[in-house]
Amino acid sequence: MIAAVSLLLLGTFYSQQINAIFSLPTDGALEFVKLALFWGGIFGAAGVVIFTAGLLQRSAGIEKFSLAPTFFLFIFLLAVFFALFYRSITSPPTQQPLRPGETLVI
Repeated sequence: MIAAVSLLLLGTFYSQQINAIFSLPTDGALEFVKLALFWGGIFGAAGVVIFTAGLLQRSAGIEKFSLAPTFFLFIFLLAVFFALFYRSITSPPTQQPLRPGETLVI
């Protein structure tokens, strides 16, 4: 689930930064967003299936362990996702500066 939320964050909000880091062409950046959303969905669905299977399986012989750190990390990443989503909706669009040689058409 954490991998799913992380991929959704990267694909949704940081695709331009990933494009700049890896010098992807325009088609490559679009492909990255598509793949991030696809694999985020796959990992999310797999996480739900594994979580459900774990709830259904009751075994008394298994030693108890704490899920709290992983749960808090997941909640933190989910909160960051929704905060960035809200910010992207409410913030005004930013103007891209002109590159050398480009003209402004009115």
